[in-house]
Amino acid sequence: MKRTYKAAMMSLVFVLAAVLAGCGAPPGLPKGPIRVNTYTVTAETVPLRAEYSGTVAAAAQVPIRSRISGRVLVKFVQGGQTVRAGQPLFRLDSREYDAALAAALAEQAQASAGLANQKLNYHRYRALAAQDAAAAQAVTDREAAVRQQEAVVQANAAQVQRARDNVKDTIIYAPFSGKLSVDDVPVGTYVTAGSTALVTISSTNPVFVEFSLSEQEYLQWMKEKNRTGTWGAAVQLRLSDGSIYPYTGHIAQMDPRLNEAGGAIVVKAVFDNPQQLLIPGLYGTILLTGQTAQPVLLVPQRAVQQMLGKYFLSVLNRQGQVQKKEVQVGPKTGKFWVITSGVKAGDVVIVDGYEKAEGAVLSPHVLTKADIERDTVS
Repeated sequence: MKRTYKAAMMSLVFVLAAVLAGCGAPPGLPKGPIRVNTYTVTAETVPLRAEYSGTVAAAAQVPIRSRISGRVLVKFVQGGQTVRAGQPLFRLDSREYDAALAAALAEQAQASAGLANQKLNYHRYRALAAQDAAAAQAVTDREAAVRQQEAVVQANAAQVQRARDNVKDTIIYAPFSGKLSVDDVPVGTYVTAGSTALVTISSTNPVFVEFSLSEQEYLQWMKEKNRTGTWGAAVQLRLSDGSIYPYTGHIAQMDPRLNEAGGAIVVKAVFDNPQQLLIPGLYGTILLTGQTAQPVLLVPQRAVQQMLGKYFLSVLNRQGQVQKKEVQVGPKTGKFWVITSGVKAGDVVIVDGYEKAEGAVLSPHVLTKADIERDTVS
């Protein structure tokens, strides 16, 4: 009994000692040095190179709408099908428009007959007036009647042409070669002129790949353009499976203004797509390479911290202290980011672990360029 009591008291003493020891340690501090990955800023002469996430978009994408209203009687194609320019897609019920054309032709025939009669009267009165058998005013009246009936004939001709166009428009054709969407309307659907979308057609060759440049990247590439006279003449595309698309593209369009909300400029590169491998919505990476090789400062992309539109690096000084410095960035090149100001060659920046580095004792682990290119973290 005494042994049990003594053992229990000893256990209690150890527990209290552990609790008191824990209370004496400042909260939040690690037990030992924090391991961080570092990289020494280097100055290298490299071609200006950058990668941008992009999305494939059709060069032309148009919802097909009918010029007239009517019920779909025939579908010549199915959704998802590839079609050529001018190929029939749908046929609407034409009975109403056939009847309207017949009525317009009848009115035209009636107006033409009336014109012929007015001309006969005019020539008869003119002959009588030459023999002083009719007044000059009567001739003038008959001539005016001819002109009036000619206007009626012209109006009827316009009605006939409109009716013919309506009959022709009961068949809807593909405006250009491309691929149809799968949300095509079924037979029996009543379509309203200029409103109902029967199907959407997207061009397939060539295609756009849209991507965005930051303000700093835009300025850097424009300087490259001013130096070399060209920019974006040869653009590569890396697909999501890591393969390089076999056709080289070029910059085709660039938004003339900066998006104030996102601080980016939308750019479109165009690529040939004869095998229709690239479809709208597909993701890829645009690879841009400049012609000018120039000395630049490089740091790993993952070392750069972004906050409220500004860029920072955690720099480790010789005393082992961390200083957060604001930097100006240029374009990206491979796994690195060009730094235009804020640090110098030889500075040591923290690549991984900078979130816990300030005010802590650090255990730096130096990464090489090869480590960065392999995405080495530890």
